Amino acid sequence: GGGGGNPAIVDHGGDQSDMEAYYKKMVEEDPGNALFLRNYAQFLYQSKGDPKRAEEYYSRAILAQPGDGEVLSQYAKLIWELHHDRQRASSYFEQAVQAAPQDSHVLAAYAGFLWETEDEQDGDDGEAGQSQDYLGTHVSYGTLASANVR
Repeated sequence: GGGGGNPAIVDHGGDQSDMEAYYKKMVEEDPGNALFLRNYAQFLYQSKGDPKRAEEYYSRAILAQPGDGEVLSQYAKLIWELHHDRQRASSYFEQAVQAAPQDSHVLAAYAGFLWETEDEQDGDDGEAGQSQDYLGTHVSYGTLASANVR
């Protein structure tokens, strides 16, 4: 856990395909190295815009080092953004906070998630005439009103 960004991910004008080849090589040479797996996942997600492949490498990083709060938090964010699976993302965020209770990045990410999902649960997502039930399913007030008219 610990610090925030990874300086190796910052693009200093280099070619992204070179960076990807570098990360692939590092992972191939040491496939159980949680740091390499996390860095490659971050690269795939942030630089390449490939959340599906990033999900695979984050999950491998978690298997390699289950107590890394930073990885758990990043994976939870990805799960929420990619699948909108509130329960699963929440579970990973909770594991992240347990693993790294003093990590401000982990705590901030979890707080942001709670804020965002609370807004969605309250139906404050800006869609007029709609609310959400406890499962997050959108229900239109207009449909309900017309269904009750006989």
